[in-house]
Amino acid sequence: MRERYLILIIIMLGAAVAFYMLTADTLTKNLSRIESIDEEIKVNQEKLNSARIMDQELSQFAMIINNSLTQNRQFSIDEINEFKTTIGKMAHERNISINKLSDTSKWSLPNLIENTFNMELEATYVQIGQFISDLESQDNIIKIQSLDISPAQVSDKEEVSANTPSRYRVLLEISIFKVKKEA
Repeated sequence: MRERYLILIIIMLGAAVAFYMLTADTLTKNLSRIESIDEEIKVNQEKLNSARIMDQELSQFAMIINNSLTQNRQFSIDEINEFKTTIGKMAHERNISINKLSDTSKWSLPNLIENTFNMELEATYVQIGQFISDLESQDNIIKIQSLDISPAQVSDKEEVSANTPSRYRVLLEISIFKVKKEA
């Protein structure tokens, strides 16, 4: 009887070792498969993030292109007034004085419509840089034709202190463009 118990114990130990080895092998395979799938998910997540960023940038670029296409032969009065209002808001946000703002239509290539804005501003260098950055962020094709900066004249009534930043007179000529769609 003792031999039978001994054989039963050996069979149970063998089964336990076989079960342990099979479980360890299966677990190792599953863990390595999980790691490879996890790495694949990371790569695909990076691709998805890149695609989202590109989509965002391209949608803004598409908005600029759509805003720059027209069927008309010239800018409408509403478009010109809207752009002037935008310039006024940008200058107001930056505490820039607009002394003069005028616009003219300009002759350009056959399928290109151009409108030029001449501005006389009074601002500090920092404000000028911020204003130009604001212009660049508009949803139009804008070209700075000329930029002339000279010191602003200080009247006798104004006191200039050491802490007050210098103000400059800025003559700025910019053009906005639209491309005429072909029928």
